[in-house]
Amino acid sequence: MRAVALVLDGLFRFFHRLIFTPFLLGWLALWLVLGMGIGSLVATPFVFAIFDQNPGESAWQWLVFAPFMVVGAVFAFRHWLDISGAETFFGGLGRDSHGSARFAGKNELRKLEAADGLLIGRNPKTGRLLRYDGPAHLLTLAPTRAGKGVGTVIPNLLAAERSVLVIDPKGENAKIAGAARERFGTVHVLDPFGVSGRPSAACNPLDRLSADSPDLSEDAASLADALVVDPPGQSGDAHWNEEARAFLGGLIMFCVAHEEPTRRNLGSVREYLTLPPDRMADLLKLMQDSDAADGLVARAANRFAGKADREAASVLSNAQRHTHFLDSPRIGKVMARSDFQFVDLRHRVTSVFLVLPPNRLDAYSRWLRLLVSQALQDIARDAERPLTAQIAAQAPVERQRAPTLFLLDEFA
Repeated sequence: MRAVALVLDGLFRFFHRLIFTPFLLGWLALWLVLGMGIGSLVATPFVFAIFDQNPGESAWQWLVFAPFMVVGAVFAFRHWLDISGAETFFGGLGRDSHGSARFAGKNELRKLEAADGLLIGRNPKTGRLLRYDGPAHLLTLAPTRAGKGVGTVIPNLLAAERSVLVIDPKGENAKIAGAARERFGTVHVLDPFGVSGRPSAACNPLDRLSADSPDLSEDAASLADALVVDPPGQSGDAHWNEEARAFLGGLIMFCVAHEEPTRRNLGSVREYLTLPPDRMADLLKLMQDSDAADGLVARAANRFAGKADREAASVLSNAQRHTHFLDSPRIGKVMARSDFQFVDLRHRVTSVFLVLPPNRLDAYSRWLRLLVSQALQDIARDAERPLTAQIAAQAPVERQRAPTLFLLDEFA
């Protein structure tokens, strides 16, 4: 089926070019003739002044006519490029090994003026806003205080009538645009350190996991993967990180399957990791006796218990190191319950601000990584789910037509 689609697409492109290429070239020829004609008219007074003859009486007159006609043809060619869209049609004229980036032409700007997407600028000639609604991502690179926020982030937050998830390091976006976003829908500001001045919402990643779900092991593994970070260039920790992920995944599944609802959170998983040796042995015994997740909880416990003492201690130490941020009471508070689900962003206009001060990014970056990865996974999974499927805590069944906007401010 894909092969047929590719063949049909190729045929369409071929006949499209076959039909429109003569039209564009004919248009160009007409424009060149017109440009040269205007050039010759401008040159006529100079011919009278220099030769004191009527035009056409001497071949030397072409020394005056020719430059004016060439200039007229050049201006006509540039005007034809701007209004015809030929540069886009032919794939970019003048493309070379140094790239094909260029400024947009008039036709392209007109399309952006009529689009309904991300705000990317303003047409300096018409004053109208330019919007991009294509599949590509928008990346803004500029020094600090160069205007990235006021030029890109804030305008889109004020204008985008769609769900958004915003990484907001200083809390400025929530302060400026939070109240304005409420006219579109619900606003949740996750601000564990209280820098935005708004009451903090909460989101417990384990609330979306169910002991009866066939996806429990996959969901637990994705959470463990978000918690355990592989530093670039440090391949020596790869084994220990992989084993730490496996053990964390087992602990998360055990917590979901056996803990009371009020204790079903990552704070409890952190407690497991910091138990004294005798109580850790008791926990492993409980996990080995569990049949939750089709026996995967017991398998994770057996995998850990079967290691030599030194290897097990290294795996446990690594898991503790990657979850150290969970000891923070502020982080624990915003992860103890859930005021919303990330799947809400697909079904109603919802705004989520993740606020973390820059001076705490090193210590708590895993919290941001965890929530962003969960949001991406939930939204992608919901797109694959039939509309008739029942989703817990979800009022409308319809999905938002506009995709969720991820504004990853200061993401580097």
